[in-house]
Amino acid sequence: MKMCLLLLFIGQLFLSGCDTQDIDYAMGTVERDRIKLSSPASEQIVDIKVHEGLVVHQGDILLQLDTVRANALVSQRNAELAQVSAALSLLNAGTRVEQLNAAKAALDATRSDSKEALDQYQRIIKLYKNHAVGTADMDVAKAKRNSTKAKQNLAHAQWLELKNGARQQDLSQAQARVDAAKSALLWQQKTAEDLTIKAPVDGIIDSLPWYKGDRVITGTELMSVLAIAKPYARVYLPASALMKVKVGDPIDVFADGINTPIKGRVRNIRSQPAYTPFYALNERDRARLMYLTDIDLLQAESLPTGLAVEVHIP
Repeated sequence: MKMCLLLLFIGQLFLSGCDTQDIDYAMGTVERDRIKLSSPASEQIVDIKVHEGLVVHQGDILLQLDTVRANALVSQRNAELAQVSAALSLLNAGTRVEQLNAAKAALDATRSDSKEALDQYQRIIKLYKNHAVGTADMDVAKAKRNSTKAKQNLAHAQWLELKNGARQQDLSQAQARVDAAKSALLWQQKTAEDLTIKAPVDGIIDSLPWYKGDRVITGTELMSVLAIAKPYARVYLPASALMKVKVGDPIDVFADGINTPIKGRVRNIRSQPAYTPFYALNERDRARLMYLTDIDLLQAESLPTGLAVEVHIP
């Protein structure tokens, strides 16, 4: 009985020793950057030119949203720019000769009226002193003199305004309105262009859940594109390997069906640990804390996304 207990204890020690052994490999998969394309506005989908699994190149048109409202706003911004530009041109051009001549003629006319009213007032003053006219006649003459003088001053000010042209402050304000209208037009043009969804990189259409005629709201994910270039391996690095593997280290990556190792370089090791996913390791290792690690793969553009890979820890 005692012998059985001793053997059982030794067996437990052996199993415990096995559990504490360092793991000399890390499992993962080949991944690519997944780019999500969102709707820039709440519009209807009027055309879809791709389907899931299609290879696309940077700049290819993938999907078209309705541009009726956006184009109408572009036309409005163009009209506003034309309006403020015309106002600025008018200020820069200054007063037309015909306007200046008309203002000068009006000034001369008011001067004549003012001189005539002044002479009439002076005659009335003399007659009033001789008691030939009454106070009422003198008051009428005085009022007419003051009125014609005021009209003369107004005409003179209007003539000077036309002669001197626009003030620098007026020109600056008009130029500011033109600049604001140009910025509004550029913004609206960019908004209209964004309704044409284009491929940001060379890639493969990964998901496309929408159909022609669907209406989407701003921020809705329209589709996702897997970038073809720069595949990388995302592996789960055991905690015991943190002192052996550093960012920037070259490392070999192995995959089923490929005889030679794939050259890679460690790009990033997450600082926060995570449990290993179910598929990555065996039952004993699933409860271990792992560190998600990205390894850039060199000359591996042909590797399929999702391919299982293994990294041997030095």
